[in-house]
Parts: sequence; structure tokens; C-alpha cells
Amino acid sequence: MKYAIIGVEGPHDQAFTGKVLKLLGFKDFRDEWNKLDKLTRLDMSKELESKFDKFWHKFIPRYPKQGDLYKRLDMPSILFNDSISVAIFAGEGSSNLVTNLDDILFANYEYQTNLAAFGIVADCDKSTPDRIVEPYANKFRSYFPNFPDRSGVVNTNSPRTGAYVLPDNASPGVLDTLLCECGQIAYPAYMEKASSYLDEFSEKERKSLKWKNFDREKALVATVVSVLKPGKTNTTSIADNNWVSEQTQQQVPALANFLEFLSQLLELS
Repeated sequence: MKYAIIGVEGPHDQAFTGKVLKLLGFKDFRDEWNKLDKLTRLDMSKELESKFDKFWHKFIPRYPKQGDLYKRLDMPSILFNDSISVAIFAGEGSSNLVTNLDDILFANYEYQTNLAAFGIVADCDKSTPDRIVEPYANKFRSYFPNFPDRSGVVNTNSPRTGAYVLPDNASPGVLDTLLCECGQIAYPAYMEKASSYLDEFSEKERKSLKWKNFDREKALVATVVSVLKPGKTNTTSIADNNWVSEQTQQQVPALANFLEFLSQLLELS
């Protein structure tokens, strides 16, 4: 079995990357666990760690985190196929992703020689794609000397490394920019109605709400999510609905490119 780590900025990106991996044939450890009935899960709860691949045991967070009873546990998503197991870590925002991943790699230094791949998924919301990649390359070359300094490029030395900057390694935007493209394919009627609703907000109202760049895309996705999954989060909708699907893969070039990036990073045939 081979192992890989992918760092992402937040839970939405974590759900998105996990859904893409499922499209590539991966299974989610959580899904396999949830297939068990509640009584079985209760009986087996003390054995949960034993169900993980042993490689990931040291990566399971301990509660309370740093003594803070209210701090969220940064449990990675674990997905796997017959040959490779992938952990997707959410970094609590772009500002914390480098620091959090550095802490994880430093604390588990002896495991790095067993990694087949290490990748980053980030947003192009504040600069150009290559400048977004730069701090990741500078930091993680101390662990992986061949980490590329260009977005969308996979270095094929062992371990394979690379960073993908959403939405497409070229255009400014965030995950929601790509999801809007997917939504136009998967949910065109809902996207149109949601867009019409948001258009009713004047520029003055948007300023009073302190909307920033790409907030309209975020609001558009959230509005459609509230129809698809009333009361649920974007994370749940990304995981459960058809934002990422064979249909959107075929008709949204940026999504197809991201699948190709992950296929190269993880050396999938």
C-alpha cells in the first residue's frame, strides 16, 4: 500500500477533493464505517483506530487539542483504493495551512520516507497562481526538495509533489468559482433563479454587507445549497449532490483538469 497527503484550505475544499477522488474510484473510510448499523458501530467504537490503516494512526488528533476544549479536531478525510491511501488535511484557512501541515510533517518526520505523494490545493483569491504556490514551495522543500514552484505541475520524483490553484491554475477565483461552473451544468434552473435573487441586491447593499471579491460566487453556491439541502452546509452538499459528477467532469474543463492533476499526483493508471 502507498500513502499520500493532500493539504487543502478548509472543509469545503476537503469535501470537494474527496468527491473528486471518489469519481476516480476511491472509497471513503467514513462511508465504509457508516455502512455499519448503529449498534455495531457502538460496539466497535473502541476499535475504530484499528480499522484505520496503521500508517495513519499517528495522524489521528487527540482531544482536547492543545488543551482547548472548544478547538475543532483536524481529523483528515481518509480515502483509499487497492493500492494507495490518501489523507486530506484541512488547514483552517489559507493563512494556517502552511503552519498546520508543517506541524504534521515535523511531528511525523519518520513517516515521510513512506509517502508516495504530497500535494496542495489552494485558492487564487489574493494573487497569481504561481505566487500562491511560492510559500508552499519554500516551506515544503525542506521536506520534499523537488516540490515545484508552478501551479498545476506535478514533479514525478519520489515522492510525487505538486500544488493545484483553484479554479484552473490560471484565472482568479476560489473553489466556489469552479462550483458555479459545475452548477450551470448540474443545476441550471436553480442557478438561474439564485442568480436572479442575488441580482436584487444593490451595490449599496453589497457594500453595507462588506462583500469581498468572489463573495457573490460563494453566495450563489450557498443559495442553491439551501434548496438542495435545506439547513445543511456547503460541505454536505458538495459531498452528496452532483456538483462533482461524471456529467460535470465531461463538461467543465477546469474540473477535468483537476482530476487529471490528482491522477498524475497519485500516479493513477
